[in-house]
Amino acid sequence: MGTKVTRMSVNRIVRLSYLLPALALLSGCGGGSAVPSQAAATGPTLSNSPIAPGASHYGNDSFVITAQLYGNDASVYQRKGYTLTHKTAIMYGISMPQGTATTPNGYWYLTNTGHNNVLVYKISKGSIPSYPIDTLDDHGQLPDNVSAAPSRNLVAVSNYSSTTGSAGSVSVYLSRQSEPARTLTYGNDAIQGQGIAIDHQGNCFWSFQDPNTSSGTIVEFPGCNMPGTAIISGLKQAEGIAFDQSGDLYYVDQAYGVYQCNKTASCALFAGNGNGPSGYGFALPNNLNFDQQDKSLWLSDASGYFWAIVLGGNGHCKGSNKGKGSGLCVYQYTSVDGDPYGIAPSPGG
Repeated sequence: MGTKVTRMSVNRIVRLSYLLPALALLSGCGGGSAVPSQAAATGPTLSNSPIAPGASHYGNDSFVITAQLYGNDASVYQRKGYTLTHKTAIMYGISMPQGTATTPNGYWYLTNTGHNNVLVYKISKGSIPSYPIDTLDDHGQLPDNVSAAPSRNLVAVSNYSSTTGSAGSVSVYLSRQSEPARTLTYGNDAIQGQGIAIDHQGNCFWSFQDPNTSSGTIVEFPGCNMPGTAIISGLKQAEGIAFDQSGDLYYVDQAYGVYQCNKTASCALFAGNGNGPSGYGFALPNNLNFDQQDKSLWLSDASGYFWAIVLGGNGHCKGSNKGKGSGLCVYQYTSVDGDPYGIAPSPGG
């Protein structure tokens, strides 16, 4: 436990140092040059090569994508059930990626913090191209998370802060435009944006950390317009947020784990950190996204792992390395290319 606590403290300090205003100088520079580990080219493996019940609809066009902030790359894993094979690492033009999201029809969004933009890729015929087809300009901002409506006519981007160090915000893109239609802000403190999600009614939900109070909050922007209203407060360390198909909100408080809400209220710990009675082994959980049919919730962990949490698994998923008393099935994967700060299955939910 001591190692995990120490790593959490160092991780937070290092991440903050990466997101200083000096990042503005990175705009227009070359892409990441990190070389992925060759020793793990076959990707993570799981005991008994598990294929979970009800997972047969995942074919050769199914992937899991992770974003490595410090590696300046995105890793692509091909998926068959809950067995993953590392396929490639995408590095061209990528600088300090964090949040990522996919749509049901195969579009993939990646926040490109070091270049103050969001890269857009098109997944087709069982492959992911190395080069984006579009870019969302987020000039003057440090984007760290993204959410897109299935139609892509509404995209919301969480900004950790501006390049000059002022408060975080949300950039809203409409009708597939490459420039934001408006910017959403909340309060007067120098808050730091973290997670972003669009619900099925087209409302924006944003999580942020307030360094003045050392606490996190989730706010709702109805119709992705101001003003915002706080719906959850008092988080120890706010991170990613996501909605399932029923409209229930899930969010990460990095100090404790993943929470599940009834719509956006009555939230309770769903899958916890560590190895206690409600723990599943998470150390630094940060971002999460659902797959297309809500079969699983994918969670990135900046301690070098990522996870698949199977909803409705009842603890009987074949080969699951966790079970606990809650009935969940949780699969753990070792990240090939470094510590993941974002994760998205494709097709997305």
